[in-house]
Amino acid sequence: MYLGQQSWNQQEQPKGKGKDWGKGKDQGKGKDQGKGKGKGKDWGQQQQSWGQQQQWPQPNGGAAGEVGQAQKIRITGCRQEVVGPIIRGEYTMSQMNHGKPAYKKEAQGANGLMVMIYFWDERDGAAASGWWIGPTIGGNMVWGHHPNRTSATPPTGGWQAPHSSPADPSMVVAPAGGASPSGVGGPPRPGQPGLMAQQQAQQANIQAQAQKVAEAKAQQEQMRVKKEAEAKVKAEEMKKKQGEQQAAMVIRKDIMKLKALTPENFEKVAEELAVTMGTEFEKCGSLQSSIQTENDKALAAAKEKVEQILEMRKKNEERLKENEKKREEAREKSVELLAELGLLVEAADKAATAFGESMKSLSEKSLLTESAVNTACSKVEGEAEAFSEKAKEALDFIKEKGSEIKAAPPAASKKDDKDKAAEAPPTFQQLSAKASAAKGSIAKDLRMVKTLQTKLLKKASASEVMKKMKAVFTKYDKNKDAMLDRKEIAALAKGEYKFTVPEDSLDLIFKAIVGEGKGVKADDFHRLICAVGVARERSKDQERKAEREQGEAELAEAKKKVQAVIDEIGTALKAASTDVTELGNQTRALPKDGKEMKSQAILARAAELEASVKAAAEKAKVAAEQAEKFGCDEVEKVLEKWVKAEKARMSNSAKTLELQISKAKTAVSTFKDQGTKKDAAEVKELGAKAMKRLRAALAEKKVTPLELFKEVVGSKETISKDAFVAFVGKLPKAEGEKEDETLSDEDLARAYVVLDEEKTGAVTSETFVALLRSMMKVVKDVALTGTLSLQDSKSLRRLEAGEALEVLEGPVKEGELTRVRGRAVQDGQEGWVTVAGNQGSIFLKEGGSTFKIVKETILTECFEIDAPPSEVRKIKESTRKLKLGELVEVREWGKKQEGTGLTRMKCKVRSDGLVGWITTVGNTGIKFVEMV
Repeated sequence: MYLGQQSWNQQEQPKGKGKDWGKGKDQGKGKDQGKGKGKGKDWGQQQQSWGQQQQWPQPNGGAAGEVGQAQKIRITGCRQEVVGPIIRGEYTMSQMNHGKPAYKKEAQGANGLMVMIYFWDERDGAAASGWWIGPTIGGNMVWGHHPNRTSATPPTGGWQAPHSSPADPSMVVAPAGGASPSGVGGPPRPGQPGLMAQQQAQQANIQAQAQKVAEAKAQQEQMRVKKEAEAKVKAEEMKKKQGEQQAAMVIRKDIMKLKALTPENFEKVAEELAVTMGTEFEKCGSLQSSIQTENDKALAAAKEKVEQILEMRKKNEERLKENEKKREEAREKSVELLAELGLLVEAADKAATAFGESMKSLSEKSLLTESAVNTACSKVEGEAEAFSEKAKEALDFIKEKGSEIKAAPPAASKKDDKDKAAEAPPTFQQLSAKASAAKGSIAKDLRMVKTLQTKLLKKASASEVMKKMKAVFTKYDKNKDAMLDRKEIAALAKGEYKFTVPEDSLDLIFKAIVGEGKGVKADDFHRLICAVGVARERSKDQERKAEREQGEAELAEAKKKVQAVIDEIGTALKAASTDVTELGNQTRALPKDGKEMKSQAILARAAELEASVKAAAEKAKVAAEQAEKFGCDEVEKVLEKWVKAEKARMSNSAKTLELQISKAKTAVSTFKDQGTKKDAAEVKELGAKAMKRLRAALAEKKVTPLELFKEVVGSKETISKDAFVAFVGKLPKAEGEKEDETLSDEDLARAYVVLDEEKTGAVTSETFVALLRSMMKVVKDVALTGTLSLQDSKSLRRLEAGEALEVLEGPVKEGELTRVRGRAVQDGQEGWVTVAGNQGSIFLKEGGSTFKIVKETILTECFEIDAPPSEVRKIKESTRKLKLGELVEVREWGKKQEGTGLTRMKCKVRSDGLVGWITTVGNTGIKFVEMV
């Protein structure tokens, strides 16, 4: 319970920041009686009502059962052992709260706590009102409560301590010093002088406090008048200050004009500032000193600025004159350099003209020998070097002095100089272009020297050839008739070209060149030479044609042989392709067929298809090997490209076949896997039916699995497939089997696989018993008793949770209990055990023969793990590592191996069906498996 606290108005504490302190606009705020000065418009009213609202109850105003006007009171009784020691004792009135007196315990309570008795009105609700006992007024902690809201002073009886308990009749609040609570409310009697004195002292105290309030009010009035006077003075000072600032602003506006002045308007601006200072300076008042300082500084700065501007103008004029002088000197220097350049360019131009004349002279000469041509050209090239040097001098001058010539400013033009424009010297640009043209002309002509030299050399060479041809003509003109007859032409061809001219060719030559004459004249000698060359080439063409035809014939024969090999390989590829295509057609429908066919039919079909795939693969392999070997033998170079293309084509066909066969293999493998899975499921189902009939036989005959095993095998030691089929086939249907369900001999032969876990063709008694026995796992501790009935039975021992129990009989009902007879695997003890209690408790659950690998171990064929060296390799090849989490099913319970100290158990791995021995407990106690 939280009791909010309102500051009590009857005392001298206007500083409170309690959350309910008055209701004024700016009253102090905060929890409890606060920590600062509370201010508000109702403070004066509260002080005036001090005596009116909070008068002490009159001597006759109290009611019976109150402590009345006692300054000290005492609490006695209170049977509560914790609260009693805290609140019992004497209290003294210390203040007023919510219009009623509050008392403080003179001595601190238990644990050093202060204890107060006070009244709280209904501002926080009726439940929070009444008289309270606690460490602070309005605090969260309270020890006692009285719900009376009408009594002026604390009630004497009916208190609740603690506050939430019923009223304690033993607790009494009474005036200290032995005064009777019943005297409260009547007039003072003669025998009570002390009480009268207390009332008078209290009245005097109230009057003194009222006097203090009046004095405080008068003091506040004086403060108000004083503040109004101060405000008036302050307003007048503010108005005066605003006037001074306005005058100063007018002056500063003119001072700012000095910053943008020029020498031309300086006097005008200064005069305007002086006028403004004369009219506004007196109005500045306290700002006169600063305004005067600003004015003086601004004028001084303005004068300095004007002087700087004038000085700068003077320097600019001097700089302009100096620059004009330099420009004039540069113009004079440029004219001198331009004249010098003109002379150099003129020399270069003359050199280019002279070189052109030399080239013209060279082209007009008649030079008959190569030596004469080379000599003349070398002379012209030597002249070109001298002429080029002239052009180079002009261009080098331009490169060196060009910047000086161009940098000179142009001279100022005059209107009367227009008539003299035609007489002006050439410009720098014109001279530069002329020098470049001269160099280009010389370079062009120099390049023409090479072309002209080549032309002249050809002409000289032709002249030399003609001279030689004339000598040859003269050599073979034996009869000196200035003509070559048929005999002489034949001699010429034989002697010069090692060629015997056929008669038909001679006929053609004479017909084309000689006509009606007797022989070839000297003027037609070159035609004769060409005709002889044509005849010789025609003869060679015929020889080449014969060779070509012979080669083509040989090539055709070679290609025919290669084509035969290609056809052979193609036939093999085609045959393989036919088989593969047929195989693809057969495998395409396998997914659909697999859903409808039985497992045995699927496996038979898969075997047929595997044979077909193997045969097709063999054909394709042979064809691919032939295609791979093709082209390895040496062939004609012209056939290499063709052979390479054919080999690539056949290799691609072989690869396509390989992909198709791979696809068919995958389809057949998937089909076979589907059949294998179906077969496993069918065998599992058939095995379950066979085992169900065997378990039914156990129950009907009331024998153990071992006894039933002996019945099946007779005089033999293991169960063969035939014995299994014969025995189970005679058993009646088990409970739950449908009428139309049958187990044929073929079905039972397939079901035999479930028993033949080690794939030996013979089922041992251990395996047979392990498969037929019924196991349960203890899930809650339970007693193993000697008989079925619990009433007359003796407890043999307690089975602990986690143990395994082999069920030998049952389950059977014993009253409301379900009981089985079994053998504890741990020690072989036999007895009866409760499966489920009559209150729903479960003690046994199916299981106990499945274990999970918790530490990696190995599965071996033999129980003995310490094999001799000769057997190590064999054991390693037959072992498999079992990983964490794998599940195994017990076939023979664990037994300790002598010598190693290991506990070994025979089991079947659930994931792959392998059967073997594993270590369950190491020789140091480490466990490798745990029961699921």
